[in-house]
Amino acid sequence: MKLYYKDFQTPLGEMRAIVNDNAVVLLSFKDSNDFQSAHHKIRQQHSLVRISHHPIISRLMSELRAYFYGECSTFRTSVQYVIGTPFQQSVWDALQQIKIGETIHYASIAERIGKPKSVRAVATAIGLNPLSIIIPCHRVIRKDGGLGGFNSGLMRKKHLLELETHIKKHPSRNP
Repeated sequence: MKLYYKDFQTPLGEMRAIVNDNAVVLLSFKDSNDFQSAHHKIRQQHSLVRISHHPIISRLMSELRAYFYGECSTFRTSVQYVIGTPFQQSVWDALQQIKIGETIHYASIAERIGKPKSVRAVATAIGLNPLSIIIPCHRVIRKDGGLGGFNSGLMRKKHLLELETHIKKHPSRNP
């Protein structure tokens, strides 16, 4: 199956979006810890074509632009998993339930997916999230209130959480 990709700049650095004909399958900062691995897994199963325009990527970029300007609290672009185990995908599904401006602990995600003793496995799955920002792994923090990890860097995680706190405080600006 053919997938299409485009690299673009955001206020937090360069990202790559990979899409099929229906959805985004990867959105990642190009310097994130897992970018090369996720990209390689996708390339093993699909052919990748660099494009300058694709309607799904255009919509995603528009939503990201609005998000970074504090004007978007929900991503409506469809997503689809082309990598990840069923366990990892269940974690990523649970992450999508965390509302903007809120945080949750790793153990809470483990409980939500019915695997309360799998906190470490949950943390690993969160670190392998192929859809940065859209699947809000940055909203997961440690029980002690510390930021925990983020495969795109703690500076970005802190920035995203601050941005979302602002978006939540000003809901009238957001669709």
